[in-house]
Amino acid sequence: QGGSSASTLAEPDDICLAFESFLHNDGTLYTCITQSGTKLYFDETKVQLNKRSATKGPKFSVSTSPGTAESMQNSLVEDDRASGLWLPGKGVVMTYIFEARTNICKFFDPDSGAWLVLPLQWEVNIDFVKCRLQQIKEALPGLTDDKEITAALRQCNYDPDEVISIYLAIFGDSIKKNRWMDLITIQRERTIENLQQTLKCKDRKLENLQEENNRLSQMVQYLNKKLSELEIDQNEALEKIRALQNKRPKTTAAVPANATSAHSINSQKLLNLNKATHELNISNQELKAAANIKFSEMGQLMTQLLNSVFKLKDAELGSTREVEELRTLYRKEALERKLLYDKLQEIRGNIRVFCRCRGDSNTTSSLTFPSDEEILVIHNGSKKKLYFDKVYAPDSTQEEVFEGTLPIITSCVDGFSVCILAYGQTGSGKTYTMMGPKDNPGVNIRSIRELLHLCQKRETIKYTLKISMLEIYNETVQDLLSKSNNHHLEIRTWGKTISIPGLTEIEVTTEDEIRNVMNLGEKNRTIASTKMNIESSRSHLMLILRVDGVDSISGVVSHGSLTVCDLAGSERISKTEATGQRLVEAAAINKSLTSLGQVFMALKNSALHIPYRNSKLTHLLQPCLSGDAKACVFVNISPDGNNIGETMNTLQFGSSIRQVALGKVTQHVTTIKKKK
Repeated sequence: QGGSSASTLAEPDDICLAFESFLHNDGTLYTCITQSGTKLYFDETKVQLNKRSATKGPKFSVSTSPGTAESMQNSLVEDDRASGLWLPGKGVVMTYIFEARTNICKFFDPDSGAWLVLPLQWEVNIDFVKCRLQQIKEALPGLTDDKEITAALRQCNYDPDEVISIYLAIFGDSIKKNRWMDLITIQRERTIENLQQTLKCKDRKLENLQEENNRLSQMVQYLNKKLSELEIDQNEALEKIRALQNKRPKTTAAVPANATSAHSINSQKLLNLNKATHELNISNQELKAAANIKFSEMGQLMTQLLNSVFKLKDAELGSTREVEELRTLYRKEALERKLLYDKLQEIRGNIRVFCRCRGDSNTTSSLTFPSDEEILVIHNGSKKKLYFDKVYAPDSTQEEVFEGTLPIITSCVDGFSVCILAYGQTGSGKTYTMMGPKDNPGVNIRSIRELLHLCQKRETIKYTLKISMLEIYNETVQDLLSKSNNHHLEIRTWGKTISIPGLTEIEVTTEDEIRNVMNLGEKNRTIASTKMNIESSRSHLMLILRVDGVDSISGVVSHGSLTVCDLAGSERISKTEATGQRLVEAAAINKSLTSLGQVFMALKNSALHIPYRNSKLTHLLQPCLSGDAKACVFVNISPDGNNIGETMNTLQFGSSIRQVALGKVTQHVTTIKKKK
């Protein structure tokens, strides 16, 4: 499949042997020896393992007897590579650090004529890596970060099965369930929409039934009124009939001739009245029948209406239960996502340290950059290499520098305290990194822009953003947004909560509003000219953005904060030649930076007491440098050889911070690279 670096050895008796490396599809590296056209393949992995087991490896033999674990543990007691580790669900397991051969993806740099390590953002586009990324994503749909998966592939020798096993061991089945839970949530949302549409239809039908009921009620009232009138007419007719019957003669005696016509008239009236009475009786029966039919129809309609109402109530109760279940599921999913992302940040490191070198074409640099994570310092003929989470060369852009801070911005929206610091000597480019010019802004504006984008993206959560700016000048806290002259503030502590009574906070919603507030604060900041820098920051600038969120679905409330801190530059009095007020300022700056170093050293050593109150700077930064907070530190250096002493101090400070761990780290991963 591939060969590398063949070499030919000539013996005195003209026997030629050709050695080359051969990488098989299964990842096994063979050594191929060619002699007189015959090729022999040796599995160096097994040879190396056998050699190691005979020399450096753990001394124990494989056995299936019950005492194997005990004998194995006894054999590893004196080996410093052996240790023990507690794993959830597995208990205490034995660990051993094995040496292994790893594949490294490099590219040939024509300028330097050397093979350099390929960055992650380039490596993800290689076909060899793409197919493995796709395999891992299909197995674990919850993973979306290609760079993170590629980094895991590097550590696992590009074995996708091993990467899948590691993620499953860390996160369990929850990482596979995320996609199905999303599908279930979408399905339930559709069900709720259908039930709501059905409820609207039922409401319209209920309104129609109510209108029909009102119309029938009016008709019944009209019929009852008509029936009453007819009954009254009937009674009057009956009374007239009785009165006429009473007036009729009771004997059949001869009637005078003049009475015949009157009797005929009375008989005719009686016939007419009888006919009218008969017709009234018929109308009365018809009205009664029609009224009974209408009442029966009304009863049926009322029964249907009641049944519809009961069904609507049952559907409403079912919808309420369904919505409550969805809210509970949503709340659980949101919490799991937040915990998983926080766990991932803890594995990466809650404190990440980046190194940025200022560009200066007028000086001769004593710094070289072998890779994205290494910096080499050459001084007085000696070389010293230091490692950081990311190293930015002088030609790095503001966009590239900001990429390293993107993950912790999401943690701020989730409700964590996040801090971004810039540390370095005077004139090393800290303010340019943090603030930047208007047409090419630095980390602060880009972080705020990303934070606003995340808040707008989460439509179910309503966020409230409040901004404040202050500076620490000569160990006094000053409000840069206050309109009054007396704006010195005091720090108050309640338990683990730090507050500044009287600090001006302005509610903002857009990037333009935030820029206006920052411009106002920048005008009030204390700066002065020194021999090292024309506009030297004589104070520590802190921009604090509080992010309060309320989830409209689950009702969960979150409180996060983003603190962007542009530290004043560390400086030597002999170089800046500060006197008078400048000397007092330099002493206060160096004292607070020394206190910051003491805090990091105490955190590194897991000391019982962390000296946060040694200075106002560390006191204000306590919420961002304790607990489950996230911090990103930029160490800025100058390439000028005249500043090599300050540069080394800054680099050693950043290298020491890189070993600090905040929060509960559940797993430590040690990588041993074999140098060839």
